[in-house]
Amino acid sequence: MPFKIKSIKFISIFTLLFGLWPVNMAIAHPHILIDARVKFHIQKAQNGQYYLDSLHYIWQFDENFSLLLLGDYDDNQNQLLEQDELTTMGIETMEGAKELLYFTHITNGSTNITPTDAPQVQATFKDSRLTLEFSLTLPQALPLTDDFKYTLFDEEYYTAFLIKKQGGYQLTGDDIGDCALFQVGQGQIDNNIKTALENAFNDDFTNQGMGAQFADDIGIKCG
Repeated sequence: MPFKIKSIKFISIFTLLFGLWPVNMAIAHPHILIDARVKFHIQKAQNGQYYLDSLHYIWQFDENFSLLLLGDYDDNQNQLLEQDELTTMGIETMEGAKELLYFTHITNGSTNITPTDAPQVQATFKDSRLTLEFSLTLPQALPLTDDFKYTLFDEEYYTAFLIKKQGGYQLTGDDIGDCALFQVGQGQIDNNIKTALENAFNDDFTNQGMGAQFADDIGIKCG
């Protein structure tokens, strides 16, 4: 179950959305759409080796799921989210993502890398959409080699991610002019989900990473 909603509505709404759907990639389809941006923070050691030490995420949720959360967290029923309501929403919405390691899949050869918890989450609600912004730190700086691979997806395919080809992935850090992103493998295209994403975010999502076998694998090459 990818995201949590407050106690009472969590049971009724999410049982309907997720509990009745079998985890089968052939028939499962996303109920939550996220427009995501990913920033890789890279540091260069004195010996010239480049390391990935953290990730920065910006996730904008689709309008339907955002309004579902608005209805549950708008405690004073003024159709707005005050700062305390936003803070609570951000923290509790991320609890489900935390259980699934923030949908973040990092491998370095045969080694799987698990990011640490997000210490802070900044939540904003604008134009009927919830946006979460947060950073994840790796347990230790990861040397960037040819075996490095990054993918963002929900294994159960209840959440689909859009990461735009232009600007969706970015590199940050000092002295990283020799570093570049490249696509290790391209995900398949699910035309139904492509259409849903285009309608939700008003953009062309041809060949975009979505979920599971539809996600793109990303590498980083330095030097």
